[in-house]
Amino acid sequence: MADNGQSHGAVVQVGEAALTGWRGSVGRAIAKPIAKRTRFDEEQIEAILGLVLLAYTIYRVGRPLIRVLRRS
Repeated sequence: MADNGQSHGAVVQVGEAALTGWRGSVGRAIAKPIAKRTRFDEEQIEAILGLVLLAYTIYRVGRPLIRVLRRS
């Protein structure tokens, strides 16, 4: 199966979409210095930060839901 780059673009878009509001401002401010010191560009750093925040949000919402389901 050939990789035409769309999967990478989708992941970057999801990560960047997760950076909204004040988290987006902070994420973009943090991405610039990290991108200067690493081989990744700003978009990739923003996507990584966005995905980390999204995963944390899912964890924070999902953990109590799983607890409730286990008690039932």
